[in-house]
Amino acid sequence: MISKDFKNYQLLDSGLGRKLESIAGVKVIRPSPQAIWKPRMNEANWQMANSVVHRTKDGGGTWEHKKPIPETLTFDHLLRDKQMKMKLKFTSFGHCGVFFEQIEVWSWLFDQVTELKAKLGRAPKVMNLFGYTGGASIAMAMAGAEVFHVDSSKGVLTWGKESQALSKVPEKNIRWVQEDAQEFLKHSFKKNFTYDGVLADPPSWGHGAKKELWDFDKHMSVFIDLLHAVIEKNNSFIFLSSHTQGVQQEALRNLLAQEKRWKNIECGELGVAHQNDERILPAGIFARGKSF
Repeated sequence: MISKDFKNYQLLDSGLGRKLESIAGVKVIRPSPQAIWKPRMNEANWQMANSVVHRTKDGGGTWEHKKPIPETLTFDHLLRDKQMKMKLKFTSFGHCGVFFEQIEVWSWLFDQVTELKAKLGRAPKVMNLFGYTGGASIAMAMAGAEVFHVDSSKGVLTWGKESQALSKVPEKNIRWVQEDAQEFLKHSFKKNFTYDGVLADPPSWGHGAKKELWDFDKHMSVFIDLLHAVIEKNNSFIFLSSHTQGVQQEALRNLLAQEKRWKNIECGELGVAHQNDERILPAGIFARGKSF
């Protein structure tokens, strides 16, 4: 699934552990461990960047800006015939509020919700787990879903609500839930709540809203069991992605294949196309399936 052809984002070059991007008109240099090749542009092009992320030993980072960046930045994206507008800001981790490899995922989710809504005759009830700032949640809501967006960070939930308002998605269409994803699934199972679709993009490690420990290698098998316990067996879809080092796409396929409900399970890589050449910057793996 390769994301490309954006209105106000371009991957200009990459190499030697870095990537040169234009984000809403601001040229930036950010770390990119996958970029083990040499850059194609000369150093003069890279020196034109306004902002650079410098990583710190503790895993964080700091931005160096040659000039002040605009106070208001947005990523505007036409999703099918719907206009999305995501609020951008540069965080200490080198993020900006959108992971651009997810844009193609948004399109797939939009199409599944559209098809499922027509089949069910109602709004599909879906989950976005480890949802970050909510691009996928807004995409599914625009397609007509009732979305439960789950993340343990209050800050990114507030950020997501701002993008929801900018995208003119009604407040009632997305429920922003500050909760550990596993605890949310356990609560749903206890209450006999079921869902018609799910996107899950679990991190390698982290902590929940109440300091619950998350470790991808240790917890994914139980996590998938919890997911399958609350997803409708018929007329449902699942999208699972990972950025954990060492985990291969076939491992995700095998996780989904534990349940026989999923038809035509597909897996592969996520990536972003460079603006002016054929290279693809790898950005994770995915597996997806549906039961309709």
